[in-house]
Amino acid sequence: MPGALAILAETWRFFARHYPVVLAFGALASAQRFLSVSGTADWAGGAGGEIFTAVARIAFIAWAAATLLRGTAWQGAGARWSAWNTRNWPTVLASMGLLALFLVIFKVIPDALAGHVGDIERETWLAWELAIKNITVIPFTMLWMMALLAVHPLASAAPAEPAGEPVS
Repeated sequence: MPGALAILAETWRFFARHYPVVLAFGALASAQRFLSVSGTADWAGGAGGEIFTAVARIAFIAWAAATLLRGTAWQGAGARWSAWNTRNWPTVLASMGLLALFLVIFKVIPDALAGHVGDIERETWLAWELAIKNITVIPFTMLWMMALLAVHPLASAAPAEPAGEPVS
């Protein structure tokens, strides 16, 4: 679990340091989701709105990958990736456990509360929930999974040679 928590903390620092950029990309998806769920804008609820959000998210991922993977040596990347995941499978498993826990906290519980808190209608609750998640939880999770599944494995040292007879 220490490796998983270290990656989570590292992601949090990156997220906080780059939050203005995260917010700019997330605000695009937030606006579309809010307008779609609240029924405020017809374009937002159709294919055009979904394409708009997909483009915003792809642009965010491209920015994040370029930023996080800057300076990565690509020679032998596949071997480094495989070696890191072989050595660090407990970290990957613990991270997936944390992701499941956060899913319950940030998705299951809020969805169960929708329409049951105060006089807030379910649609209004969901519109605000999605607007908030698109500038917080969703981009954070994208960064976290990128750090876990790409940054750490690709930044690791070359895999160790298998033990055996010395080469003469």
